[in-house]
Amino acid sequence: MKYKLDFSPKLDVSSPSITGALVQPAAGTHFVAWQPSSWPPVPAAVDEKFVFTLKRIFEESILGEIENVMADVVKVNGDLEHRGHVIAIALMCALTAISSYGYRGQHAAKFIRRHFRADYRPHADDIYVLYRNGFMHDWNLLKASILPDDTRVKREGKLLSFGLLDFSQALVDATQDFLDVLESDAALKANTLKRYKDLQEAAIP
Repeated sequence: MKYKLDFSPKLDVSSPSITGALVQPAAGTHFVAWQPSSWPPVPAAVDEKFVFTLKRIFEESILGEIENVMADVVKVNGDLEHRGHVIAIALMCALTAISSYGYRGQHAAKFIRRHFRADYRPHADDIYVLYRNGFMHDWNLLKASILPDDTRVKREGKLLSFGLLDFSQALVDATQDFLDVLESDAALKANTLKRYKDLQEAAIP
């Protein structure tokens, strides 16, 4: 895998804001994954350097943050019991954010169908409606459930469920797949450059 995601700690002796807009002006600052105003300029085309930049954004400001929270919860609590709701919401936000680079209109479902493990793909629309929309708009799951472990996605009768650890790993693997195919897919390249450009322009004062 050319663009293998790596969540190991990165050495950084600086002390920027932990998230959101930078306290100091963006000019002259180094790369900060969660602040688009510090990202490298939009390239003319998707190349290896750009994909590595995107990889770093996903690692440091999205997936790595969630990995750290889950690790801390397991360390203190033993498992994700009684913490799963908030972690699941973060995972659905991550799915939405990452999928918005490559796809338009119900991008989370499209991303699942294209990049997730095969057993998730038939449930793409339900995950979008029941989980992504359910959590984001209602704060509740109404016809679905989550488990605090690595249970694989399954449907029992009308009830869809999966373990948070399994979904988290499936999202990491899907993001890896997205990065690996990005250079060879014209539509993904165009959408991703536009999304990157839009975020960067929105962040620059």
